[in-house]
Amino acid sequence: MTLQSLILGDQRIDTERQKRKVLLGAYLILTFLGVDTFFFFMNALNPEGEPWALLLGSLISVVCLGLIRRGWINTAIFLYLIRSNLVTFYFSLIDTDPYQTGTFAYFIPSSLGALAVFGYGERWKGIGFSLLSFLLFLTAFLDPSRFTIDNAHFYFIVNVSIVLLVGMLIILFFDHLVVGSERVILRKNEELVEANKELLKTNKELDLFVYSASHDLRAPLSSMLGLIEIVQFTKDPEETRRYLELIKGRVQALDSFIREIIDYSRNSRIEPKIEPVQVRSLIEEVIEQLQFLPGSGSMRLDIDLARSWSIPSDKIRLKVVFDNIISNAIKYRNPSNEVCRLRISAKEKDQAHVIEIEDNGIGIPEEHVTKVFDMFYRAHESSQGSGLGLYIVKETIAKLGGSVEVESQVGTGSLFRIKLPKTG
Repeated sequence: MTLQSLILGDQRIDTERQKRKVLLGAYLILTFLGVDTFFFFMNALNPEGEPWALLLGSLISVVCLGLIRRGWINTAIFLYLIRSNLVTFYFSLIDTDPYQTGTFAYFIPSSLGALAVFGYGERWKGIGFSLLSFLLFLTAFLDPSRFTIDNAHFYFIVNVSIVLLVGMLIILFFDHLVVGSERVILRKNEELVEANKELLKTNKELDLFVYSASHDLRAPLSSMLGLIEIVQFTKDPEETRRYLELIKGRVQALDSFIREIIDYSRNSRIEPKIEPVQVRSLIEEVIEQLQFLPGSGSMRLDIDLARSWSIPSDKIRLKVVFDNIISNAIKYRNPSNEVCRLRISAKEKDQAHVIEIEDNGIGIPEEHVTKVFDMFYRAHESSQGSGLGLYIVKETIAKLGGSVEVESQVGTGSLFRIKLPKTG
């Protein structure tokens, strides 16, 4: 068993700084315990000696070590510093010639030890005990019966004071540098942890992307190959036309999926180009491009946005976001509703622009709401998409420094709430 394990016992210390504090405090206590033991025996052999103060000091040191082992760190260090100062003060008073014996010297490790143990982070505790040591030193050595300004005693007081002051400055300065270095290391470690998390996320998404993308790319191709085989043996023109329409649908699905991959790749590689974006005009542009999407003609649109309202953002990325959410509202409209409605509004909240897109479509089942932004996740068995759309929405908005959330209820509809920063 090592000395360190004897000192710490079973307690767990989380930081290296706290560990240094504990061990340094314990080593100082052990040192003074050794000094007390030595002088106890020396005084015991001297008929005029007073070993009992040293015995009391030794007992207090043992108690302090026990407190450290139990985790009462500050209590042990406080008790040790008070004990070392008072024992030194006592012997400085009773010593007939402390200038010669050097009893005063023990005020120096008591003072500087306090600063070293508490460090820059708890510097006021260390400075407080250093001042206690200095005041006790002055009280003992400014005794009129000992001190005269016309001899070396005056310079003795001055020099000890300077030594204590310089020692305090050195310890505080270097510990401040250590604290600064530890902060830099801690920040770098946090950055590495975040980078590692991002790398793990990217690797996981890449594995999922390769698996799902290969399936979603091959499925329409396989379907087209099968339809082409059938067309080759079909002589009925009407039947041929019908198969060609099916092939066209597969091509469109494949084209849509490839566009999603391009959107995903572009968002991850290219930094946002922030400029004033007139949101209403952009939404109207998206709706115009979606006018030939099946079911778009039956949607009643309500755009509650001023035409002049603009926000600092990336126009291309915002277009991708609106295209995905609005096209989903059209695809997953509720056919049982007399009127299929889509309402888009905006407001200012705190330090964000909030855009809400609400529909009265078929809605999302409760168990799927928290997962719809995952890569390749499909909330409906009859899903017409690849499952990339809402994932791209989330990643794109995150790239813009914003967030997106959804509220939905089956049979009632969905509300997507997009929050974008007011400054780009």
